[in-house]
Amino acid sequence: MRSRGSGRSGWWLLVVVAAGVSAVSWLASLLPGLVGGALVATGAAVGAVLSQRGKQLIDEGVLHALETREKLLRDPRGRLPRVRDIEDLIAVGVHPAAPAGSARTVTSKVTPFVRRDRSEEIEAALRTHDFVLVVGESTAGKTRAAFEAARTVLPRHAFIAPDPADRTSLRAAVAAVRGRSRCLVWLDDVERYLGSDGLTPYALHKLTRSPGSREVVVLGTIRAHQRSRYNSVEDGDADASARFDQRTGRDVLALAHEIRLDRRWDPDEVARARAFRNDERIAHAIGIAGRYGIAEFLAAGPQLLTAWQDAWAPEGGHTRGAALVTAAVEARRAGWAHPLPTALLRDLHERHLAARGGFGLRPESWEEAVAWATTPLYATSSMLLPLDPSGDAHYVFDYLPDAVDASPEGAPIPEETWTRLIAEADPATCEAIGWEAVRRTRYTAARTAFQKALDAGVVTGAVGLARVLGEARQVQEACRVLRTALGSVPAETDPDALLALRRALAWWSGGAGHTEEALAMARAVHEEYARRYGDEHRATLEAALITARWLGATGRTSEALGLALDTGQRSLRVLGAEHRTTLDGRFEVAIWTGESGQPAEAARLWGELDEDAGRLLGERDKLTNDVRWNRAAVAADTGDTALALDLLTGVVEGRAALYGDAHPWTLAGRLELAGRTGRAGRTEEALALATTVTTDCVRSLGHAHELTLAGRHQQALWTARSGRSEEAGELFAALLADCGRLLGPDHPLTEGCRSQLAQPGRAAWYYELPSW
Repeated sequence: MRSRGSGRSGWWLLVVVAAGVSAVSWLASLLPGLVGGALVATGAAVGAVLSQRGKQLIDEGVLHALETREKLLRDPRGRLPRVRDIEDLIAVGVHPAAPAGSARTVTSKVTPFVRRDRSEEIEAALRTHDFVLVVGESTAGKTRAAFEAARTVLPRHAFIAPDPADRTSLRAAVAAVRGRSRCLVWLDDVERYLGSDGLTPYALHKLTRSPGSREVVVLGTIRAHQRSRYNSVEDGDADASARFDQRTGRDVLALAHEIRLDRRWDPDEVARARAFRNDERIAHAIGIAGRYGIAEFLAAGPQLLTAWQDAWAPEGGHTRGAALVTAAVEARRAGWAHPLPTALLRDLHERHLAARGGFGLRPESWEEAVAWATTPLYATSSMLLPLDPSGDAHYVFDYLPDAVDASPEGAPIPEETWTRLIAEADPATCEAIGWEAVRRTRYTAARTAFQKALDAGVVTGAVGLARVLGEARQVQEACRVLRTALGSVPAETDPDALLALRRALAWWSGGAGHTEEALAMARAVHEEYARRYGDEHRATLEAALITARWLGATGRTSEALGLALDTGQRSLRVLGAEHRTTLDGRFEVAIWTGESGQPAEAARLWGELDEDAGRLLGERDKLTNDVRWNRAAVAADTGDTALALDLLTGVVEGRAALYGDAHPWTLAGRLELAGRTGRAGRTEEALALATTVTTDCVRSLGHAHELTLAGRHQQALWTARSGRSEEAGELFAALLADCGRLLGPDHPLTEGCRSQLAQPGRAAWYYELPSW
């Protein structure tokens, strides 16, 4: 068997192999044993005769049956499907859409169907006309709109789709409709079937007026520029056959009831698409609907992606073009959303070209590379789109960076690219690059970008800079940056920008231990968002969750749980179960359920949220990692030590993937794993883990960092539990001096050292960093 169309699956065309021998075997099965055996034994000879004189020996009905099996789309059981049974839309000509989210997410190859303004007209035409043709520009969405209309009004019709690679397959379609009560003949890209040996006016008449058939509808699509070709004056220089094919095609198309479908979607269509914005591909397409047709955006990408990837082959002659597109895609992935200056692209592409082999690839000229990358493949879509005729700046077709990010082998963006882009970017673009760097956990680049934006007067750059500092556990510095920004904002600053600064300060102030102050700020911010946008706006909901966090942290546990429950329900109703804000609400509910004295219920909530976050966000998402971290703590507290250690091991692996081995969050996770291991009675293993992570903390964070001091505390603790009390006393004494000097006399680590020295052998205690 072979699939129809390269790389397609699901529906299959059955190919008759060695038809002569098969026919003989079939005849043999009907005859008595001796004669039948003789026929089979002489099958090769008979097959040869059949191959030469088959049309004389096999009646027309058998030939039609063979052609039908070979040249029509069939289901996996070899039968003609009904329209309603078609599931693989790629097999009927619908372009595959971009993958959603990331490679971990399993999604359909096509997006949910959004009804077009012309859908009702196509449906009405299918009820009243026997030949309907949907015309439009490339990637206008013709095939999908036509098929969905057929599925709506002709679901029980037999679906007859001739092989588009062979226009003589129309004969098989004619044979298939004979005697059937209801048929839909599907001719996607109908120009592939037109010609003297394909679809002619006579063949169309045989299809739609087939003896014994009550209702046969032919439904086709054609690109607008192909349609216009058949309307043009005949080319006198063409040969007679070409002129006849053109005239025949024109005569066929003249018999069709045509419906035009625009490439650009009007506001009503875009509004209908918003009902499917939970599909990331449609949501993204809506965002650029002013520049592209939505169907165009969804459909052109795969072909552009393939052309770009194939261009790296030296024999293709477009290696410099491939490097140019790679540079543009990488810049877009790094957060440069505006048109990319051509001079910058020329600079960036050289690195990619050199990495692939440089002049050994025999690259074309720069001018040829730009011409290739900007040549439209579908309608206005090309890999790069010039901003204006000057060619001084280009957009990159948005599908390409999305596809790279969704692929398992999506390459990381090198440090030199971040540096070059930040150096060239204006302040607003720098802020965008900073947030993209945070999303990709490239904190050095993010800090540089946010600092440049803030220095240039983009006050919300302080929010990003505080995020980077806070994630690095420099929480006091994060608060200082935000307070400085709030104290120096111009009077005309956008009120929303001020709210963003205040919300960030409310969060990091609580993280710094100033929980009452943080709670007051969070409440004020929450009330302001509610006043401006209402109780169910996403920003209001997020501010409510911050308020819930600091309510609980200040001892108002029942209030925190009540607010978290209410906010979670609002988010579920407004944003849906899969939205991150809804998951954040469940996070707070789980926290304060546990703190309210319901450990078993908390364990259940954390387990369910762990499963859902992993499924929806992926194993390497920050929220997923934080959920698992909290779930590990609850498991340990409820006595399930094995589960706790298993979860913590996964947390450490996840943090290393998210942040890198040297990041404070990764080191903190390793230190907590050491502590939990020691509490489980595996003292020597805990000591080894604590010693290793402390050494890494010194190397990455320095001797004075809180994590380094916490690691030294565990070293001393597990040394004492190993029976070396004198050595442990010396370690605690040295650490006490350093903690008092660096952290102050009231810090938990300072007090912990003092207690161990005063009462050696007391219950094992180790410092757990704040879990905010």
